[in-house]
Amino acid sequence: MLFEKGGRDFVRCRSCGLVWLDPLPTPGELDAHYERSYREGGYAMFANATDIRRGIAEDRLVRARTCSQGTRWLDVGCAGGDFLDAARDAGLAAEGIDLSSDAVRRARARGLTAHNARFEDFAPEHPYETVTAFDLIEHTRDPRGFLRTVNRWLMPRGTLVLTLPDVGSIYPRFIMQRHWFYYAPNEHLFYFNHHTITRLLHEEGFRVTRIGRSYKRLSLSYSAKSLSIFNRRLGRIVTQLAGALPQWLAERRFPLYLGEMWVDAVKEPR
Repeated sequence: MLFEKGGRDFVRCRSCGLVWLDPLPTPGELDAHYERSYREGGYAMFANATDIRRGIAEDRLVRARTCSQGTRWLDVGCAGGDFLDAARDAGLAAEGIDLSSDAVRRARARGLTAHNARFEDFAPEHPYETVTAFDLIEHTRDPRGFLRTVNRWLMPRGTLVLTLPDVGSIYPRFIMQRHWFYYAPNEHLFYFNHHTITRLLHEEGFRVTRIGRSYKRLSLSYSAKSLSIFNRRLGRIVTQLAGALPQWLAERRFPLYLGEMWVDAVKEPR
């Protein structure tokens, strides 16, 4: 065991470095957590940060299109539809799925195609050329099952794009350790490094074509509010720093590395 946090044990495999929660939350506990978070927690704050969300979505679309072909896309964990909206503006036939009924209602209100479903229960009408899953696989109780399902959704040589926390990054290893904001019990269930995610993708029929750092364009003022939810002590420090700066500088968005990785993978023929 690495440590205990929020009533959960964080354990690590000594041979490969995979970290996970023990015990895992039940599906019912996860459903209740996300519905509550969309109403009043960290996701509610993110949902109200329109410019932040749009900027992240546009950056992700630009990067994803450098490795993906075709126009038929699926965004898993689409939330309120910011990435779908950016993809639609770019001429892609994109649709999404999310387990939050409230998030799907907001996406549909924007005229977007979104399905309220768990990935295990989703049955697409056609295969996709690209599937994106941003900040999602770490939330699933069965990452292997998720990748196996996505493999079936994709056309041959189709592309999967992931972003996820990197437990091998400098934040959990050297800077913050157990206080890393992505060590979030009841929310992030599995923690991969480059080796473990590459191996899992290979075992489920994918070939990794690119893996590296993922960045988010965030302002210091927004970061302070977000950190106040996930790491109160660090949130207070950043809040004080943001308060000491001119407002234009505190609100300006910069690409920040927070210990996340970006992975592109291609479905291999079997």
